[in-house]
Amino acid sequence: MTEKIAILIDSCSDAPQYLQDKDYVKTVSMQIHWDGKVLRDRVDISPDQFYRKIKHGASIPTTSSPQSGDILEKFQELEKEGYSDVIAICISSGLSTTYNQISLLASQQSNLNIKVIDTKNIGIGSGLFAVYADDLIKKELPFSKIVQLVEESVDSGKIFFYIPTLKYLAAGGRIGKVASILGSALDIKPIISCNDEGVYYTVTKARGEKKAIEKMLALVEKTANLEKRVRIAVAEGDNMTLLKYVCQKLEKIYPNQQIYTGNISPALGVHTGPGLIGIAVHIEK
Repeated sequence: MTEKIAILIDSCSDAPQYLQDKDYVKTVSMQIHWDGKVLRDRVDISPDQFYRKIKHGASIPTTSSPQSGDILEKFQELEKEGYSDVIAICISSGLSTTYNQISLLASQQSNLNIKVIDTKNIGIGSGLFAVYADDLIKKELPFSKIVQLVEESVDSGKIFFYIPTLKYLAAGGRIGKVASILGSALDIKPIISCNDEGVYYTVTKARGEKKAIEKMLALVEKTANLEKRVRIAVAEGDNMTLLKYVCQKLEKIYPNQQIYTGNISPALGVHTGPGLIGIAVHIEK
């Protein structure tokens, strides 16, 4: 039997829009709980709507994993469309229960061969694993080989992000190993990443936004080094000006490299607030 392979992504993986638009790619939405309403991430509320509201709203929303019914619906759609194999890309299990939830539901599917990947990453850092999986599908590799290669690259995926304030991370309880910087001097800006367990930690810090961006770009260079098989992406949360600036800098450093861009989902924005810039690096083993 010929394999027909699909990709499932959670909405907090912030996969590039071109990928989400493909027929064989399905996205399950996180939930946002705000002022008595439950909103599906990127479905009932767009990034533009979210950031506009949170800047003027008094309340800070909360989030939860996708509804089980939504996940099962996506599996059923893929089965009806004739897919035999599914690679599911999930944000870090250290930051969300989504990986465990999708894994449990996947184990109950008898007509689909599903492999769930814990990227130990978040946002576009997780999304680049979906880009990699898609590139491997286009090469018509067997499903087992695709899974093997994506899993082997988990240790090399890295996200670096800058946020103007830690207020939202602290409010949502997702501050992880970044908490120590809360008491630092005024205008100290951390560069945050995910450690080997997929939990937030402070990589470095700088005084002011300009220095923070410089340090973040230096971290990207150090991570990507001279690797030929590297993917780089930049995502913004209501900060298009800074995204353009960062992309211009990256294009000078990597003139022949495709730089993927996108926005940060409302469900992630709940925990970071407006103004965030994230740079992701993914290296093939």
